[in-house]
Amino acid sequence: MNKKNFPLPVKIVRRGFITIFNILELPFYYLFGLFPRNKNLWIFCSWFGQRYSDNSRMFFEYVNKDHPEIKTVWLSKNKDIVNNLRAEGRNAFSSYSIAGFLCSLRASKVFSTTGGEMSLFFSRNVEHYALWHGMPLKKILNDDTNSGGESANSAFRRKTAHILRKLFPWKFFLEQKKLFTVANSEFFVPFLKTAFNLLDEKILRTGSPRCDALFAHRKEQLLEKISEQFPENRIILYMPTFRTAEWTGEVFNPFDEKYGFDLDEFLATLERHKSVLVYKPHFYDLRFIKTVSHKSSASRFITINDSDYDELYNFAGQVDMLMTDYSSIYFDFIATKKPVVLLPFDYDFYIKYARGHYFNYFENMEGSKAKNWQEFYRILEEKSYSPVSEETRKKFAEYLDGKCCERLWNKITEFSK
Repeated sequence: MNKKNFPLPVKIVRRGFITIFNILELPFYYLFGLFPRNKNLWIFCSWFGQRYSDNSRMFFEYVNKDHPEIKTVWLSKNKDIVNNLRAEGRNAFSSYSIAGFLCSLRASKVFSTTGGEMSLFFSRNVEHYALWHGMPLKKILNDDTNSGGESANSAFRRKTAHILRKLFPWKFFLEQKKLFTVANSEFFVPFLKTAFNLLDEKILRTGSPRCDALFAHRKEQLLEKISEQFPENRIILYMPTFRTAEWTGEVFNPFDEKYGFDLDEFLATLERHKSVLVYKPHFYDLRFIKTVSHKSSASRFITINDSDYDELYNFAGQVDMLMTDYSSIYFDFIATKKPVVLLPFDYDFYIKYARGHYFNYFENMEGSKAKNWQEFYRILEEKSYSPVSEETRKKFAEYLDGKCCERLWNKITEFSK
């Protein structure tokens, strides 16, 4: 049985036992914090310990390649990831293995993407770089009052969570004393400060490491197959952001009739405009989505998942146009100076039940916008799409130039001097 479905008395007893155990752990947590740290041992992890991706991956690979004096270790809860990295000659351990704990006890730096990827019980006083997974349009972390549904955000639950965070800081990455994050531009700094509860100097103006991959242009087999099948066709990548079906019960299907979608009309439009649409649903929503597109690269309408590319941003950097709604990839992709079309199909529902926004979407997000598929077809017909202005690019992507990893390395080494 899922713990969320436990009867209330069981939940109370369970929470009580966990709290007692955490209290008993407290002296050991502070004791482990006294262990000397190896300045050249760095830990990397990503997406709740289940993925080898995103900012942590890109910086992990950069340090491995350009700074071999650093011993890099990837911690994961996924055995396949650990085994694959070991097969490549990388240092990788299970997050909760003895080797993983020993690395945590000695490492001087941790790089994460979401939090919850590893135990921080052995990592008191390390430098924790919460690289996160995108610049915020959507409210995140301390500013997010929607995630988890109404019951998870009651005043009592939030106050209780705050007390537990202060009592047992190893259970919440935001409570780490030496916490840092990164910004793609000055515009995002005020939002990151409140979301992470950080001082200005803890927001590193480096750009997100994953964005370097937008300019890498390494071979992606699927893109080559599409280009062979449809020469001189435009490749459009459609990446809507994650939804909240888990707690709202509302599954978002952009290819629903209520948004004016008809498969035959859609395919005919793509053919008429010599385009191929590659649909990349958010991995978090895959279990809720019933796709209507085709897997074969012989189709103009293709659904992909993680197994279809080597690295997502390397893939994205080589397409011709991006379609999205409220995803942070918008702020990253505009650095490529390629067109972006926005599809806020469910805007009112999303900001009310999923995530509120830090700023006005329609006033700040430059680009052609379509509230249904007919409006998108009109954008294609009228060719009313273009890269964003230089002003908007600098506003959101000031530090995205293919050198984010290098700047982050320089910032970190400055702290060590």
